[in-house]
Amino acid sequence: MACTIITTEEQLKEYVGNLREKGASRVALDMEGDQGMFHYHYAVSILQCFDGEEGVIIDVIKMGRNGNDTLREFLTCQDIIKVMFSCGNDVFMAQNVLGCTISPINDISIAQKLLEMPINLTSYLNIDKDQKDSFQRANWLLRPIKPELLEYAINDVLKLLEIEDNLSAQLTEKELYGQYIEQSRAASSKTYIVNPHLLFQTKFPGYGRLPFDKKKLAAGLWIFRELLGERLDCPVGYLLPKKILASILSSNNEIVSAIESAINSGRKPRKRMNAALIRELFDRAMQSPHIPLKPPKRTALKRREGNRRGDKTQNEQHKKQQEPPK
Repeated sequence: MACTIITTEEQLKEYVGNLREKGASRVALDMEGDQGMFHYHYAVSILQCFDGEEGVIIDVIKMGRNGNDTLREFLTCQDIIKVMFSCGNDVFMAQNVLGCTISPINDISIAQKLLEMPINLTSYLNIDKDQKDSFQRANWLLRPIKPELLEYAINDVLKLLEIEDNLSAQLTEKELYGQYIEQSRAASSKTYIVNPHLLFQTKFPGYGRLPFDKKKLAAGLWIFRELLGERLDCPVGYLLPKKILASILSSNNEIVSAIESAINSGRKPRKRMNAALIRELFDRAMQSPHIPLKPPKRTALKRREGNRRGDKTQNEQHKKQQEPPK
């Protein structure tokens, strides 16, 4: 299907105005971008839309920052429902890259779950799952966008409104439509904003079981990796996979030497990381306000006081048991 490509804020304003003029109360919506596959910072490339008549590609990169206000207004305007499939990752990207959520949303995957159906979209789109995965892994940041990628993008939304109509009828018949709307709204109102420098708490292998000194080093390693990725504009997983971070932490070598050895393993001499840069960024990481602080000693004191109170209570109970009945 031929589609219109929007590249300026003025074109986006005109598109949103046309939607309202013809009374479009919903649009099918999807997003493509880079989530740490090609660059350090996440990026939204395009939004693809279909209102039942016209397919539109909003080129977020070409539109640039000047169009962000209008884009945010479109994504959050309450008079146009965004029909999506499994919206969580798109909402995550919108919040962390564009600075807004997407709302209101009708999420088809929630409808499928309520109807106890398989949660998938590929069976409706007549596209092979492997082929779909290859399109999703493509570099959507390159311009011009390849024609086959544009075709995939717009085809991904052409049937969403029709699918939702069908599922909505089934939900209404089973008196589940209210739950569908409620859960869809909850999905769009959830906060997905993350600080990558704090993810060591949940993402560093075995972090919760580490003693405090190791936790401090683990946090430093994690934040160092983020600083290095940002400096080199490189996805952090390519620089130091999580399992390598864990092996560095367990190494008997001095920590910066262990990092240097791990990060330069297999690299040609001209591509090896400078030891001074590694030391600089690791020192910065260890000075981060996100490095965990040692629990204050009063915690242990309170624990001892609690134990004494417990002992006193047990003694009083024992004494009462020894008193003869009156």
